[in-house]
Amino acid sequence: MFRFSILLCGVLLHASSGVAQESPASPPGLDRSRVEERLEGDFGSADIAAATSWADSLGLADWLGPLAPVALSPFFGVTCLSGLAIWGPDWATDNALLGASGPLQNHSLFFVFLALTVLTSLPRLTKVSKPFAQATDRLETYAVIVILLAIKVIASLDSPGEDQTEVVMVQLGVVRFTVDTLLAVAMVINVLVINSVKFFFEFMVWLTPIPAIDAIFEFCNKSLCVTLMAVYAFSPTIATILNLAILLVAAIVLRWVSRHIRYYRTMVLDPVVSRVWSAYGDPKHPEMVVFCKGAFGPFAAKSRLRLRRDELGQGWQLREANWWMPGGEHALDETAAPRIRRGWVMHTIEVTDSSGQTTEFAVSRRYDLALQTLAKRIGILVDEQPAAQPRRPTEAAVEFN
Repeated sequence: MFRFSILLCGVLLHASSGVAQESPASPPGLDRSRVEERLEGDFGSADIAAATSWADSLGLADWLGPLAPVALSPFFGVTCLSGLAIWGPDWATDNALLGASGPLQNHSLFFVFLALTVLTSLPRLTKVSKPFAQATDRLETYAVIVILLAIKVIASLDSPGEDQTEVVMVQLGVVRFTVDTLLAVAMVINVLVINSVKFFFEFMVWLTPIPAIDAIFEFCNKSLCVTLMAVYAFSPTIATILNLAILLVAAIVLRWVSRHIRYYRTMVLDPVVSRVWSAYGDPKHPEMVVFCKGAFGPFAAKSRLRLRRDELGQGWQLREANWWMPGGEHALDETAAPRIRRGWVMHTIEVTDSSGQTTEFAVSRRYDLALQTLAKRIGILVDEQPAAQPRRPTEAAVEFN
């Protein structure tokens, strides 16, 4: 998929080389230095008008407006954009994305993305083939992000040179960015956040035991994408407002959605990956990745945690399994060793505290081939049979080296 993205970027560059672009003139009355000076004081009506015309000259609505439909269906969204650029009316194509960027006005690009849309949409119609489409969902999103950024760069290259216009910088603390760079980062975040929330609902629909619901969801997703793209063609400003509203809602639920996506993805994919890659199922450290089924201590439900012995080797502790930032820790208040209850889809670890209350944690079948050895290193009990059978814990697993 990455090579394909690079190939499409080459198609875009080739297409843009044959399209002559006219750079939009700066809006009259725009004094950027005056606007920047007035940022430290009170705003007047003239300053607000100048700032508004500055935003219009950058084409912010033109670039942010179509991001919601593109995030909902990446390949189909780019297909719609290319179709608008080629066959759309003049009043719809007169913006920074459809009019000023020549690559979208390319028939080959349109038919390539139309074919990709068909290839990625048909497997989503049935529950049997849908997992294959969902496995490549993130790759599809990344490929379209690369394409959008390439179009943004090409549009910037077609703009007037530095001798005709100044490079606008934005100061964020000690870091300075160009407006184009900041806009590109915003576009990437916008697409990823909305697409992550969409993926969660798509996955939950797949888990629902109703055969036709997958096709209905895909039809509704494409219909919503077409509707939002039609709004964008009519008014990029209204489309931007809708996009920001969708982004706000998606950002609010993103943390909750991310925990659940990671939970279900781990339970489904871990057994498969551990069979293909044996080293994945045999961790080198004496710890086990678990998920709390409900809120527990400082951890929210479905949080990804690492279960390990404490430093003294007398108890157990949980630590958030975040690679990007330090996680919180919580010592278990237990009276007996945690016990793994085997299951057919996932295993369950039971922890009983001093008050007799039992808390359950889910663990994938990633460690099946080395479960006894890993449990012995951590010092927990393992049931010999799945949950449906009488449990006979292995007492030897209590030993800790």
